[in-house]
Amino acid sequence: MDFIKYLIFKRLINLNQFIMDYLVLGSNGFAQMGDSAFYNKLKIEMRVLLDYFHRNFPIPRKFKTMTYYAVKTFHHDFGDYQEIVLWYDRDYIDSLEDSEIESDIEIFDVFWSWFRVIESADLESDQLTDQINEAYFKSVDVSKGEHLSVSVAS
Repeated sequence: MDFIKYLIFKRLINLNQFIMDYLVLGSNGFAQMGDSAFYNKLKIEMRVLLDYFHRNFPIPRKFKTMTYYAVKTFHHDFGDYQEIVLWYDRDYIDSLEDSEIESDIEIFDVFWSWFRVIESADLESDQLTDQINEAYFKSVDVSKGEHLSVSVAS
């Protein structure tokens, strides 16, 4: 069952809400909690990584209406942090696995194969870290020492 037919079916049975779920792809670790520039670095890190996924792992046409890359904030006792995630229509993907239609099962397999490829991307590579570092230094005034951070112990 293709996605459009599935949407129509959901609306007909009055289940017109998507059950969206996310799969964590990760972060680089450039921004470190405790650093006075943490949030500025985090914003730049997430932008660079999001661009990286869009450029190197574009969402396949058959999944464009049910998946998208995003930045998700997670709450932790020591502070909030962010990761790149893939949001997807879990209800639809799960329905493909249980389908008796061979093409549905193939789409299910293609989705998870594609996810395993993007999940295995090395987000801590030197190349990505250098891109994030370069973007960060373009965003600060080095002549004023904005790139130097000092944390004051309390």
